Amino acid sequence: MDVIQESDNQEELRVNFFPELFLQRRIWILNILRKENITKVLDVGCGEGQLLATLCRPAPWLTPPPSEILSPFSSPTSSNPNEPVPPSPTYNDDDVPNLHMREVHGLDISSEDLAFAVEGTAPVEEAVEAESPGYRSYTSGVQRWEDMLAKVWKGGLEVINNEFVDFECIVSTEVIEHLPSNIFPAFTPMLLGVYHPKFLLVTTPSYTFNARFTSPDAPKSARNGYPDPTGRTDRIFRHSDHKFEWTREEFTTWCEEAAKEWGYEVEETSIGRALNADPWGRDDELQGASSVATFRRLHIMDNKTREERGRAKIHELALAGQPHEALVVHEHHAHPASMKPRPLEEIAACVKAKMEEYREAFMRVEELWYEKEIAILCGGWIEMLVRAIEQSPDLNLKPDAEGIGRRSTNWSVELIGGVASPSQLWPAEGEMSVDYIPPDWTPGEGPYESWDDSDFGESTGAEGDVSADTSDADGDDESDGGTSVGWGKRPRGWKPLVNEEAGAKPKSGWAGIGSWGDHESAWDDVPQSSMSSAAGWDGDESGDTTT
Repeated sequence: MDVIQESDNQEELRVNFFPELFLQRRIWILNILRKENITKVLDVGCGEGQLLATLCRPAPWLTPPPSEILSPFSSPTSSNPNEPVPPSPTYNDDDVPNLHMREVHGLDISSEDLAFAVEGTAPVEEAVEAESPGYRSYTSGVQRWEDMLAKVWKGGLEVINNEFVDFECIVSTEVIEHLPSNIFPAFTPMLLGVYHPKFLLVTTPSYTFNARFTSPDAPKSARNGYPDPTGRTDRIFRHSDHKFEWTREEFTTWCEEAAKEWGYEVEETSIGRALNADPWGRDDELQGASSVATFRRLHIMDNKTREERGRAKIHELALAGQPHEALVVHEHHAHPASMKPRPLEEIAACVKAKMEEYREAFMRVEELWYEKEIAILCGGWIEMLVRAIEQSPDLNLKPDAEGIGRRSTNWSVELIGGVASPSQLWPAEGEMSVDYIPPDWTPGEGPYESWDDSDFGESTGAEGDVSADTSDADGDDESDGGTSVGWGKRPRGWKPLVNEEAGAKPKSGWAGIGSWGDHESAWDDVPQSSMSSAAGWDGDESGDTTT
C-alpha cells in the first residue's frame, strides 16, 4: 500500500478526467436529446454558443422514408440452408441515434460572447470542390436534409420572452451558481413556470466533489480557490463569481422542491468521475464533479396553471430588465433534392461509377454516402442507397468479416468484378512523398495536427472546473483546467468578465456591475436551505483557469 507523506497533504491534488469534464457534460446533454428525440432546444446562458453550434450541425441522413416512397424489403432466400442471407443494415435505430434539430435558440447577456454564437450558428457556405477523375475531397461537409431555424437572443433571465413559452427542451449548464441574489429566485418560476418546457436539463458544480482536491486531513490552507463571496459559509469555491456551490444533498433537495412545486418529475445524478482513483478511496462517497438533473413535465398540472403561477411570481419579484433582443435569425435550408429520390437504378449506376473512378473493389456504405452526388440522388434517405445496392447486379452488399449484424458500421459494398488499385507504400522513382498529399489538405489542420499531450486532462482545484479550459455554449464557459481549445480564452456572458489582476471587479455578465450586478447583500436574506446553501460548481469560464 502506498504511503502518503504528511508533506503531501499540504498541497492540492491533481485530478484527471477523460473525456474532459466539459465534454462529459455536453455528452450527457446530447444523449438525452437523442434519447428523447428532441427537435427544439433553448440554451439559457449559451455564452459563445458551442452547444448551439453543435446542435446546428445537420443529421447525415433523414429518418426512414415512408412506405409509399420505399416499400418494405423482403430478403431473398439462400439456396444453401447452411448459409443464411444476412439481414439488411439499418441506419436509424442505432444505439446513438442522430439528432434532427428543427429549431435552436440561445440566450445570454454578453454581447462579446454572443458575437461568437451568432457566427457559430450561421449556415455553412458550400465549398467549391475541384473536379478531376479520382479526386476525393477531405473537407466537403454533410448535406442538410431538413430545414432548421437558429435564433440568438441578448437579454436577461428575469425578462419574459413569449417565444420561449411551451418550449420542448431548455438547457441550463453551469449557469445557476452564477446568478445574482435578486435573479436567482426567478430561475424556476421562469423556466418551469412561465416557459414550462417538456424537459429542463440543469448542471451545476458539486461542492461535495471539491474534497477530492485535498487529502482528508489537509488544512484549509491547502485548498486553492475562492472564499464564499456572500460570507454565509466558510466554503472555498472553484470560481470567483460563484454565489454558491451546492453539495450533492443540497442539489437533490433543490431539485425535489422545484419539481414538486411546478408539476415535474426529476431524475438527478452526478457525472465526471476522476480518471485516477482517489488514494483514500473516497470516489463512491464524493461521486462526480458535476451535479446534473433532468426535469420531465407531468400531466398532474396543466400548462396554463404553470404559466399563470410563474408570471405571478415573476411579477412579485419586480425585476427590471430590457426586452430580449434577437441578434440574428439564421435559416438553414434543406437541400433542394431532400425527399426527392431518383430511381434505384440511377443510384446504383452512380455508385458503380464512383467505385470505378476511385478504382476501389470495396467501399463502406457510409463512405459512399458521403459522396455528394450519391446522397443527393437518394434524396437524403440512406435506405435508398442500401436498396439500390441490394437490387443491383453489379454490386454486392456484405457484412464485415467480424460478423454479421445490422449495425450500420459493419457493412461494405463490393463492386462485382472490380479490381482495387494496388496500395503504393513508397513514392515511385522520380516522385516525392509530397506528391501524395491530398490537394485540399491544409498544414496545421486535421485530427493529428497540433497535438499536445502535456498536462493532458489534468486539473487541480485551483484550476477550477477540473477539465479542459474551454467555453461551452451549454453553459460550460468556465475553466475546466488544462489548456484552452477551440474557442479561445474568453469569459462567458453569464459570469463576470474579470481582469487578470487580483481583486479586479466584474465588468459585465450575470453578476457584473450594471443592470443586476450590485445586489450581493440580498443573499443575507435567503434562508440556509437548498435555495441558499453555498455548494456547487465552477462552470466553464472560458479562459479562466481558476474555478
